[in-house]
Amino acid sequence: MEDNYPITTYFDSPVRSNEQEFQRYKNIADNPLIAQLLEGYPSLAVILDQNRQIISYNSKAAALLSPDKSGEIYGQRLGEALRCIHDFEMPAGCGTSKFCAECGAGKCNKYTRETLIDCSSECRITTEQDGIESSLDLRVFTSVLNISDENFILFSIEDIKDEKRRKILEKIFFHDVLNTATAIQGISEILNSSEKIDEINEFRGLLLNSSQQLISEIQTQRDLSNAEQGTLSVNFQKKSVNEIISRSYDLYKNTDLSKGKNYLCEYLEKDVILETDSVLLVRSIGNLIKNALEASYIKEQVKIYCTIQADSVLFNVQNDRVIPEQIQLQLFQRSFSTKASAGRGIGTYSVKLLVEQYLKGSVSFISDSESKTIFTLKIPLIK
Repeated sequence: MEDNYPITTYFDSPVRSNEQEFQRYKNIADNPLIAQLLEGYPSLAVILDQNRQIISYNSKAAALLSPDKSGEIYGQRLGEALRCIHDFEMPAGCGTSKFCAECGAGKCNKYTRETLIDCSSECRITTEQDGIESSLDLRVFTSVLNISDENFILFSIEDIKDEKRRKILEKIFFHDVLNTATAIQGISEILNSSEKIDEINEFRGLLLNSSQQLISEIQTQRDLSNAEQGTLSVNFQKKSVNEIISRSYDLYKNTDLSKGKNYLCEYLEKDVILETDSVLLVRSIGNLIKNALEASYIKEQVKIYCTIQADSVLFNVQNDRVIPEQIQLQLFQRSFSTKASAGRGIGTYSVKLLVEQYLKGSVSFISDSESKTIFTLKIPLIK
């Protein structure tokens, strides 16, 4: 049946159960023992048929997936019920797009169906409701449930958002902030013992820069937390585009991160004015610059430049690396990181959150052998 199915898939089977099969599954949904089993789970739990469609679920799943109690989640796949932003990128829905091939929930489900072995995995899902995107950090569990000699998947989900947030904050404050604070201490000790005026002036500047960096790191985490909770205040003011580019470029000029690299900034010949929160915008551009510099080798180019459209300004950050497709499919997800050490994956996620939900703009990227990698922030001009 699957070989003759006319719909393309990049990961799991596109086949869906028919109405006759769902009528048979109704007996499972109405079984009081099955209901008792599902209600025994402390979090969301559902039973999926072999085509990954929901045929029974507990009250916690109903509250999260169908808050209006419409019951429409019956027959849906989990990504569709969660309103994953990739759920209908392919005609057959959840589980069939290129993005689904990197989904922890999808991989775990497929593994258990094919091997009949229990599976557990972390999963990042970006959802959208009423035009607002949210990121979910989940831990999923799958196991086989045999009912009347037919195998189904018992699928449960644990929300680990708070756990992930704690790990991220610990990593930042125990690593980045501590490093900056240690640098401030070292500079202060040198200043305290130095008697040379030139040396004192040099280290005074370094002390000021390090102090500003420490404050910026703390403010970044505070703003991210407020942004996720919907309480971030924005301050829209008229600002020069070239000033914004300059401030963004200066964040990493003369730093170890840009040392030895071809770090360039191109200004507009004819400057234009934006009405935006320049602090958040510079921070977002700076985040992309940092990522580009970290990904680049010595002598490779990292360039910041702008292009003007009829109604918007495009802030571009380009570097010579090409992002592997596996990583491209997971960019902008909370907690995803390309770095070896886990727990710091908030860079591109925070950029997308701040730009699209607070600065009225959009974030996009291209990464291929011709263009290399270009991240673009599109910010509307003054009307």
